[in-house]
Amino acid sequence: MKRTHFVAALLLPFAAACSTVGYPVPGELQAVAPMRVHGRQGWLLHQRVSFGPYATSEVSRSATRGTEEAEAFATEHGEYRQRYAFSLARGGAKVADVACNAEGSGAQTLSVTWRMKRVLRCEATLADGTLRAIRLDSSNDRPLAGRVSGSEGWAVTGSNRAGVGVVSGTAGYTIARDDGSPLAAVDVSNDGTVYLAAGEDDAVAAIAAALLLYQDPLQASERFRDP
Repeated sequence: MKRTHFVAALLLPFAAACSTVGYPVPGELQAVAPMRVHGRQGWLLHQRVSFGPYATSEVSRSATRGTEEAEAFATEHGEYRQRYAFSLARGGAKVADVACNAEGSGAQTLSVTWRMKRVLRCEATLADGTLRAIRLDSSNDRPLAGRVSGSEGWAVTGSNRAGVGVVSGTAGYTIARDDGSPLAAVDVSNDGTVYLAAGEDDAVAAIAAALLLYQDPLQASERFRDP
């Protein structure tokens, strides 16, 4: 029997935010001035996020919608989803509109959680009409990773590394060209920090903002939330 529930998106879970040591950015970006993030943690109502010269509009975020059902052999399966959208401005001038859809699913058998999967899909439309599509996936509780499509394809790699150790969840992301040269690093631990390579553009900043605002749908579920 299926059960559908709605979880209001009022607080941003601290998935990796309890760590006091941030995501170790790639060596090429260590000389870049860090851009501290403001507005990412706490209440999500009327949320606005900013870093460096960039600031989002008020984020339009849905409640997290979930459907749960019983399967065979004492297994319970749940699927959850959330949408969020915002515009990004640089120095007060809008440079992108971003719309994202986050999904998560998991199964639990006799209190043992397995078959975990997360998906993030975003469309970023830049001021000149250029479209960038973000396609990230994860399984078995690994951090999200995938591609950004457009005139030049980029790789996005999530990591659970924080300092010399690891955290539960994701500590940060690296956005890189296919030759491995990093375009940006996004530290999502604590309040968040963004590192943009010199000369990088608004498209990279829009992707960074989408990652900063991502909320794991499984964390909204009591059944699949980290202890």
